[in-house]
Amino acid sequence: MRENLLGILLLLKYCICGDVHDFDGDIKDFVVGNSKLFVLTDHRLHQMSLDLTEEKSKDITKTSEHNRVNILVPFDENSTLITCGTFNNGYCEVLDINDITNSIYYESDLLIGPRQDEKSVAFIAGTSSSRYLLVGKKDEDAKLKNTRYSVVRLLSTLHSQPGGIFSKNAEGSDAFIESTVTDVEFVDGFQRVSPSESYLFLNTKTDSERKVLILWMNSSKGKKTEIIRSLQASRIRCCSDKARPVLVASTVIPSVNRVIWAGVFSAQNQQDPENSALALYDISHVKGRVKGFCVIGENTCGSENDTELQPLSVVFKYSSMSAVAVVRSGSWIVLFIGTSDGQLIKLVLDEKFTPDCPTVLFKSDDERAVFPRMHFDPVDFRYIYIAVKKQLRRVSVVSCAKYITLKDCRAALDPLCGWCVNTHRCSTRDECSNTSWVSIPKNSLQTRLFSFQMTENSSRKITLHLSLSLESTGNPAFSCTFNTGTMNLCDGSDPPAVFPNCSCSFSDQILYTGGLRVSATVTIEDQKITETLTLTNCSSITENSPIASYTQCVQCVSSGCHWSSSSKRCDWTHGSGLQLHTQDECKYLLSEMVFNKPEILSLEPNKVSFHGRNNVLLRGRNLESVSKIRIQGDLECIPKESPVFDRSSDTLRFHIPPSGTKGTVKVCVVTLDDRCHGNSIITYSSQPSCTGIQPTVSWSRSRLGIMFLG
Repeated sequence: MRENLLGILLLLKYCICGDVHDFDGDIKDFVVGNSKLFVLTDHRLHQMSLDLTEEKSKDITKTSEHNRVNILVPFDENSTLITCGTFNNGYCEVLDINDITNSIYYESDLLIGPRQDEKSVAFIAGTSSSRYLLVGKKDEDAKLKNTRYSVVRLLSTLHSQPGGIFSKNAEGSDAFIESTVTDVEFVDGFQRVSPSESYLFLNTKTDSERKVLILWMNSSKGKKTEIIRSLQASRIRCCSDKARPVLVASTVIPSVNRVIWAGVFSAQNQQDPENSALALYDISHVKGRVKGFCVIGENTCGSENDTELQPLSVVFKYSSMSAVAVVRSGSWIVLFIGTSDGQLIKLVLDEKFTPDCPTVLFKSDDERAVFPRMHFDPVDFRYIYIAVKKQLRRVSVVSCAKYITLKDCRAALDPLCGWCVNTHRCSTRDECSNTSWVSIPKNSLQTRLFSFQMTENSSRKITLHLSLSLESTGNPAFSCTFNTGTMNLCDGSDPPAVFPNCSCSFSDQILYTGGLRVSATVTIEDQKITETLTLTNCSSITENSPIASYTQCVQCVSSGCHWSSSSKRCDWTHGSGLQLHTQDECKYLLSEMVFNKPEILSLEPNKVSFHGRNNVLLRGRNLESVSKIRIQGDLECIPKESPVFDRSSDTLRFHIPPSGTKGTVKVCVVTLDDRCHGNSIITYSSQPSCTGIQPTVSWSRSRLGIMFLG
């Protein structure tokens, strides 16, 4: 009994619980090979199976001297794991990737990684015939200004290469990148396979400013000197709203024709709700040099004219992002974001880098920061590994099975999920073989599930063209019905429905001026989806308001009609097609609307309890055209809206609704055209509570101060 209890306590201590593994020390680094994980803590290197079962462990501490492992690189092609550390004036060791207790080669007096607790980047670079270990690190001796120090080196990985394994020599001469900048921090790096290119990302700091830099090398060259001499560099800038000069984490997005890279940038102000930003860049053509970085032997170390990369898009802002990883599904990009308060957030982008609403996949109990590097399961992309303090987790990034119907599966707007026709369930494409897999098309973030257009022909007949925002790998059985009450609307003259389109023709006598409510039901195999459409006589759509043209256009397009930009009239469409998006079709009319842009100067109060607050005073300018207040948190899909009362040109009042969580939200004022202006902050916090007072007894005429506790 005693032995059984001891075993249970050990299991609880190290929490070997399926997709979670707790270690006896903080996780310093972890990497993923083709079939195994390797986790580094203060004292041990752990070899794990992909399901987080520990297979082997290796003690990395020595009794006479502390050892810090600073290089951990899997070399799958060679079936080895390269480790380097600080013990014995520096060393590197080659381990069997299938059994880390089996040491294949060991060399001492070799300091490859940083001696101090500095960040470094290391990965395998080069071609299949010439593999090197590329290492970027700050030189510990970099103290004097304008003195050159080595920051990037290439080391041999095989005994058969010139100079032997771990040799820095390059064809009889030195080959490395130097820098005159003393404060350098390497953050990330990767090797692109085809073509073979190496990228390094780093932060630099001088007396005058901070910078984020990218270094590029052509690693398809066979020799070390040729790779180093191909150096190109550029500055990366983020962002237009405020300077965020520190790179925190990054990832490369799989792309065919371009190299798209995502970086998390920080303004170094944790109190700012938009302190960090996730931005995308095209790094396909890094050209030029940056001041302070050069190839050994060059007369000048970098040019004065720094080149700059600007973001393609800033897709997410948050107070404290700490990590990022990505998968691609067709034209879709799915980002996974780790935060400093222990959350894992999922963010979907379409082909135009438009983000959907973020969703939280995981949140740690103690709000510990997610480790800057996250890795996907190399065998099953549905899982990602994240490290939080002493804990390694294998987190599911898709949850298709929770959507019971095709409609729910589509409403999730998750490109990794689709409806499997044969199994009658929502699943990933890999789980749906030899049958149709119905999923969201690339424009789904801007398109409703049902879209329709109406045409009128000379025989006084109206045709309703219905299209579903769905696509399929096959041709599922598909049909449509259109009813008004208990009556079938269609006259039977239309061709058979072909997924995802169908049509319904009827007499124009049925369409009343006030509109006709139609119940449209589509059937895809065994799944039925019904939606009510309101059909309106396109010629009768008019509006009498201060913003008539804009609201008339919106009503026209949303009714499946055609808006003429020249005559500013609504008419019937001239053929079948997708219903246009009102923002795209009518946005040009916004510029014709005449009113002064409102501004927010202050909110009183700007800190409230999570119960909300009534009668908040907003001071500003040009507030006459404000119709409502919009309030949105960082991770809220649907913003809250509050009506306006007691309005003047420079003040108005509104109620702040309650919130289920603490934190900051953004507040803007909405004008009649539904545009939002301003970006103020309100902070939700816990309501003050009183737990006691001191003293509890006092003289009736005492003037002693009373202390409230709470």
